[in-house]
Amino acid sequence: MKIWTLIVAAIFCLSLSSCFERVVEPEDVFDAIRRGGTYSPASKMIDSWYAVEVIDSQTFAINEPKSSQYNTSYLIVGNERAVMFDAGSSERPAGSKSMRQVAALYTDNPITLILSHFHYDHIYDASKFEGGVTLIDRPEIRAEVKNGLYTISMLESVDAEATPLKVTGFIADGDVIDLGSRTLDVLNLPGHTTESIALIDKARNQTFTGDFVYKHLGGIIAFAPASDLPSYKANSDRLLQLTNADTQFFGAHGIPRFGHDWVSLMSSELGKIVRGKPDYRYVAHYLAPGLPVRLQQNEDMYIYTTPLVDPPLFWSKWMLLVVVVFGALVFYLIYRVARLLFVAVRG
Repeated sequence: MKIWTLIVAAIFCLSLSSCFERVVEPEDVFDAIRRGGTYSPASKMIDSWYAVEVIDSQTFAINEPKSSQYNTSYLIVGNERAVMFDAGSSERPAGSKSMRQVAALYTDNPITLILSHFHYDHIYDASKFEGGVTLIDRPEIRAEVKNGLYTISMLESVDAEATPLKVTGFIADGDVIDLGSRTLDVLNLPGHTTESIALIDKARNQTFTGDFVYKHLGGIIAFAPASDLPSYKANSDRLLQLTNADTQFFGAHGIPRFGHDWVSLMSSELGKIVRGKPDYRYVAHYLAPGLPVRLQQNEDMYIYTTPLVDPPLFWSKWMLLVVVVFGALVFYLIYRVARLLFVAVRG
């Protein structure tokens, strides 16, 4: 019995080790960004929590440089209306201004709140917007709107007491939002999450991407609930097609602005993953402590994923582990039964 126990244990350990390509310590990818500092020389602290970068006279990046996520929300103003793209993180201290109050410093226009997606670090002050929230039009979202209210799930909000949000409307992929002498094209870009949104101002060649793509802050997260790598790759290509080499992109974390080349690099690395030809390392990530996370890296581009959102490699390696272990256990069970029968026959 001892020899078979050792054999089973050896097979299990060898199979397990085959699932890990190489393990490395977590790497610091924040470079020159320091907690509590502004993101760029153009970003100025307006109080103890917020910094604001005036992108142009009607576009404002509202940074939270002391948040662990290095959040940035965007106020996009037209002549008649404005859009607030995201509602801030839950880390702002008690007594500090809400995102709605900060927006009021820069426009008197009616504000439409649009959430780039529903993760906890983008929704905190959503209930502070008296006009409610405009949601992306997807069947699973419409189905959860009850009596004009939508409650973001605990899985995404990380809040057991998530406040129901008043829904004032829906926007769909391909819609155009008219702010008065300024328009925004709406894109629904599943990948990071199914409800991920980007807004394109064609006239100013500006694209606001939320968490679909941003620069630095620990890389691109593709292990969130509802992350979808094939969709991420397809929608990265779509975003590239709808923009150009001179487009300014504005993400929700880290360094606020970046160029077309950064999106192209992300698309290229996602392509390697989807084709089953990545160059993974296994690391720990601060959002998933204790979980071995796959890191695809090319220079400054970091894409974090897990086997659960990486089906081809998941089934090729992890299923192999399951099959080998299950086969070994079945073989051991057959051996034990045969031995008992043999002993019974001899007896």
